[in-house]
Formats: sequence, C-alpha cells, structure tokens
Amino acid sequence: MYKSKWLSQRVEMDVEGQWQISQREICWSMMFIASWSIIVLLYVKLWYRSQRIRSVLQKQGINGPKPSFPFGNLSEMQQLNQGAPVSLEALDKWAFSLYPFFHTWRQRYGPVFMYSTGTKQHLYVEIPELMKWIGLNTSLDLGRPSHLTKTLKPLLGDGIIMSNGLHWAFQRNLLVPEFFQSKIKNWVDIMGESTMAIIKKWESHITESEGGITELVIDGDMKTLTADVISKVCFGTSYALGNLIFAKLASMQAILAKSSVLFGFLNLRFLPTKENKELWKLQKEVETMILKVIKDREGENQKSGTHENEKDLLQIILEGAANATTGTSGKGIFGSRYNINQLIIDICKNIYFAGYESSALAIIWTLLLLALHPEWQQRIRSEIMETYDNTVPHSFLDMDKLRNLKALTMVIQESLRLYGPSTMATREVLANEMKLGEYVLPKGINLWLFTLALHRDPDNWGPDAREFKPERFAGGVSLACKYPQAYIPFGLGGRICLGQNFALLQMKEVLCLLLSNFSFAVSPNYCHCPVDSFLLMPKYGVRLLVSKVHKTSA
Repeated sequence: MYKSKWLSQRVEMDVEGQWQISQREICWSMMFIASWSIIVLLYVKLWYRSQRIRSVLQKQGINGPKPSFPFGNLSEMQQLNQGAPVSLEALDKWAFSLYPFFHTWRQRYGPVFMYSTGTKQHLYVEIPELMKWIGLNTSLDLGRPSHLTKTLKPLLGDGIIMSNGLHWAFQRNLLVPEFFQSKIKNWVDIMGESTMAIIKKWESHITESEGGITELVIDGDMKTLTADVISKVCFGTSYALGNLIFAKLASMQAILAKSSVLFGFLNLRFLPTKENKELWKLQKEVETMILKVIKDREGENQKSGTHENEKDLLQIILEGAANATTGTSGKGIFGSRYNINQLIIDICKNIYFAGYESSALAIIWTLLLLALHPEWQQRIRSEIMETYDNTVPHSFLDMDKLRNLKALTMVIQESLRLYGPSTMATREVLANEMKLGEYVLPKGINLWLFTLALHRDPDNWGPDAREFKPERFAGGVSLACKYPQAYIPFGLGGRICLGQNFALLQMKEVLCLLLSNFSFAVSPNYCHCPVDSFLLMPKYGVRLLVSKVHKTSA
C-alpha cells in the first residue's frame, strides 16, 4: 500500500513536470513567433514597401539620391541645410536657401526625382507641364499626405486643409458657396472698418514722430487686421475671442513648424516632452474657446431663432453639420454617434488659421515689394485716386471699380508669384496606382511641388523670372508665362484654396486704403530673411518707414 502511494505521487510529479516543461515551451514559442512577426512587419514597412515604390519609379527613369537604412536621405538633407546662409540680402536668390537639398538634387537628377525620409518615399516634381495633370485630377485618391494629417492634428484636426475622402468632400461642398463673389462683397464694410482702425493707429505714430516719418514693424498690425476681419465675417458678435485663439494657434504653429514634421520623419508627438505638453495644453485651450463660441451661438438660436439674411459662416457650419449625421431619416454621411462638435471645432480652426495668417502675410510681402519699388507704389496710388475721385475712405461695393485697378492687380499677382504665403503643394497617392502624365505612381508616394521654384523657373517665366516685374501680368496669367497651370499661389486642382476670392478682395481693399494714406520705404534696419514655418514668413519682421501721403501731390 505504501509502495502504491509512492508510485501515485511520483506519477503526479512526473505529470506536473511535463506540464511545466510544456508551458515553458509554449511561452518560448509565443515569444519566438511574436519576435518574428515584429521583424517581418518592420521589414515590410521599413524596407519592402519602400523598395517596391522606388523600383516602380526607377523603371520609369526616375532617379534620386541613394537612401541609407533606416533614415533614408535625412543625413544628406541635414548636411546640405547646414551650408545654407541664415540671411540673404540678395532678393533674387534667397528662395533656394530654404530647402537647399531640393536645389542640389534638382541640378543632379533633373526636375523629377525621388528621395526618402525613413519609411516615407517622396517624389519631387518641377515640370510645369505636369501641373496640368495634377490640376485636372479630381479623384479623392489624390489627397493630403497622411503623415502630415496625423502630425498636424493638434493644429488643424480633421478640417478641410488636411482631411481626405468624404470628410474633405463634405466640408468643401459646405463652404465653397459661402466664398462666391456674391457673398464676399457683403464683407467689404467690415474689411474697411478694420483697416481704418490700423490707419488711425499709424497716423498717431506719425504725429508723435520727428519729421513726419515713423519706423514700423508692420507684421503684428496686419495680422491684427486680418484676424479682426475673419472673426467678424465668420463668427459675428463672438469675434472678441478671436485674438486669443489666433495667438494660441500661432504658438502651436511655432512648435510644429519643423522640417522633420514637414517631411514625415520621427513623429514623436505621443511622448510627454515639455514641448508636447505645451502643445496639448494649447490644443485644449483653443478647442475649449471655440466650443464656447459654438455653445453660445446654439443658445442664441434657441432663444431668438435665425433669419436667412443674418447667417454668418458659423451658422452655416452649424446647420450643415447638423444635417451631416445619420438621424431618423437615414440621411447624412456620418453615423449618429459621430462627434459632430469636434468636426465643427476642426472646421473653425482651419478657417481661423487659413483666413487670417495667409492673408496677412500676402499683404505684408506686397507692401515690402512696393517699398522696394516706389515707382509702382506711385503708379498704384495714382490709379486709386483717379478711380475713386480722391475720396477716402473709398466705397468698394462697386466691384467693377476694383476690377479696373489693373496696376494693383498686376502687383498682387507678381507678389503672390515671388512671395506667395504657401511654399509647397503636397499630395499623396492613396489608391493602388495613379497616372500622372507619362508616369504611373504607386500607392504611398508623396508628391512635393516647390511653389517658389515653379514660380521662378526661367524656362516658363523667362530670363527675368527672379525679378519683380508686375507688367508680365498685363495680359493676365494666361499670357504671363508658357504654362499658366504652373502658377499656383492658391494651390491647384480640386484642393485649390476655397478662400482665394476672399483673400484677393481683402488684399485689394486693404492696399487701396493704406496706399491712399501712406507712403512706404524700406527701413535701413530691415533684415531680409524669409523662412518657411508652414507659410512664408519674415523671420525678423518687415520694417518700413511710413509717412503720410499729401493728396494734392498724388
């Protein structure tokens, strides 16, 4: 009996031992499988997909700098950037210092070449003829680069600037009608009022100065002006929060404006660094303020209702968003549980960002160019005085008179060519493949169109392409160059800036009023150093000498 008990215990121990060994083997097997799965995943993501894309392009005769694993061409990009000057006084050469690697590779490999930043594969395109194909493509399969969409989410969310697919199509269909000429002409008085506030401020500075000339850094005032306009136009009586929102968006922009972000390398926005914590804080504050504007408006609507002729852009967005979710009717492109408030917030952030920053910069650069070319400044001033009978402030409700300001129009077009706020047009092929002219592009390739280079191409614009010559636009864009489709200050194709009519109207009115009242010259303290911070900005601001215009001498 004792022996039988001992045998029974021994069997149990053997069984337990076998189970322990078996469990250990299972754990090691699972670890082995997991490790190999990670290796295969990394191989597919980091190497195979990249090599497949590069192979497809190489077979079509497209070459570029040889990448190194796993960083691609990032090292060479950084080395070439170190050799770029910080500031350039030569007005006709600075553009190529922003991204010197593009200029270097363009000389080595031609106007179409490929390069890599880690897992991202890029195609640089500088052939004017190909702009036509991109412009004609209206497919949702050619959208914004996904790495930019993810990285810029705190700043722009899923708004129209960075969204793709149905989200983008819904927002565009909702907003485009609100920027027709018939709508934006109703905003002329608001633009005039905001500009007159800046004029009074500058007149005060001139009165207090010696000799009737004051030195001004105009950047802040121009941004204040355009921020005031976009807040009143789009958000009605809730515009007071605008300046706070703009300031916080500018801080977010400064944090995100890095080349590693722009070209899709090392997106570490999930790490709780000091910089990221500040970004998250700003994002929360901005969204909270915009949500307050939304809730206040919804409260007003419940109390007094809305009238068709009193609808501002915020009201249009609220009503459009309400109809976008699937309700009892079964209509709408978003599900009933979709966070529609977040979409409204994202749309508002996009309007804030695009509506004031780019417009302000366009006016700032134009004033600088006019200060550098006083003969054009005087020509425009004389044209304004003749058109509006020397009356200030002018009535700009007559759109025909604004259209007849040909000298001003030519200067604006030339300024947008040389100093357009947007320096890049970007696309990603989201379908399996897409045809672009003679090329077939694989899924996942990111297209980069360097606007500054396209606008300075001597083969398209002539040997004086880098010079300020507004007269080239005397016959319109179609006669200014060989390939008008390569003139893209507002983007191209289906994703062209929906607010371009608004921006042009605002530029004309603001410049008319400023030039009617002031004369501008470049300050000796001005340092010409444009930088790309998602938009083309003067690093040290634009310093001008401003004096009052005597109407009798105009």
